[in-house]
Amino acid sequence: MSKDGAPSVCVIILNWNGWEDTVECLESLRDLDYANYQVVVLDNGSEDDSFMRIQSWAKGKTSVESSHVRRYEDNGLVSVVTYDRTTAEAGGVHEAEQALMSLPAARRLVLVKIGENLGYAAGCNVGIRYALATGADYVWLLNNDTVVAPSSLSALVCFLENFPDYQGVTGQIRFYDNPLMVWNCGGSLTWYGSRRYHYAGAPIAKTPQQGFRRISFITGCSALFRAALFREVGLLSEAFFFGEEDFELSKRLQRFGCKLACKYDAIIYHKVGVSINTAARGRLIGKIYIYYLNRFIDMRRYWPSLVWRVWRLLYSLYILPMLKLRHGLRWHDIWQLLNLLFRDSMTLDRVDKKVFEWAMNLELGKVHN
Repeated sequence: MSKDGAPSVCVIILNWNGWEDTVECLESLRDLDYANYQVVVLDNGSEDDSFMRIQSWAKGKTSVESSHVRRYEDNGLVSVVTYDRTTAEAGGVHEAEQALMSLPAARRLVLVKIGENLGYAAGCNVGIRYALATGADYVWLLNNDTVVAPSSLSALVCFLENFPDYQGVTGQIRFYDNPLMVWNCGGSLTWYGSRRYHYAGAPIAKTPQQGFRRISFITGCSALFRAALFREVGLLSEAFFFGEEDFELSKRLQRFGCKLACKYDAIIYHKVGVSINTAARGRLIGKIYIYYLNRFIDMRRYWPSLVWRVWRLLYSLYILPMLKLRHGLRWHDIWQLLNLLFRDSMTLDRVDKKVFEWAMNLELGKVHN
């Protein structure tokens, strides 16, 4: 569907106990200079009052102060339609959808109460199913801890409209707390099972501000895809409760021969690490364990068993100095962590909610094999 000739974009934002970040993101979306988008916020079983807070924001009764966005004073100008998971995945209610489409994009919101914490990929997939059911042309996966520049969506859509051989595009993602520094401009998948970010940590003065480059890794914090792509290659992998879904999707798209790009003049600001830090509550070990367990299990899907075992050993030797120098772990803790990773990556075929929550409370000295 289109409005004034502009392709329709479904903006998918997953919220979990982070209404303040989500509201700031929503405020930034209201300033987009693109006319035809529908924002869908999916509340992933929040344990705080996120659902009510977001509704309160839509009524003009709740706001957040930020140097990145301006505060609107037009009370009651965001119309909200609320769905449960089943209704959303079916494309919503026809009458409600028609009423929303009569309003400007900045004044409408679909708010979905999933009812439980499905994890990142499964939660986003509820939104993708909504987008496909409602006939959206594009799907924009956007972290709730981002704010976007007014021209960001226009730049992304324009790129895919002008380059029909590309299936997805990201932008120049800058650090929220240091907006003159780049977090990444997409990246490249390496042959040894990792990713290499482009312009990571570079000042914007040394980063291209126009044009694009082809990439093979696209970060999930901001990625615009053709909606039809998900019908062809499938939705986000639900084998991982949190993390790895963007790496796995990038590997899958590479296998399908899909082309991805970074559009340098689409600017997004990201509060890097907010979600995982909230879940880990300051526990470093759990974050490290989940990151590498996800990767070990993911790569097991791509290679024969013997090749994967050799790769896992070599990759462990590769990350060993990082565990010591970057994270400051003791050798005893590193040894125990690697033992856990070797054991669990062999016996588990997915990282579900139970494994994730166990990891977020991991204390190596108390682990019993």
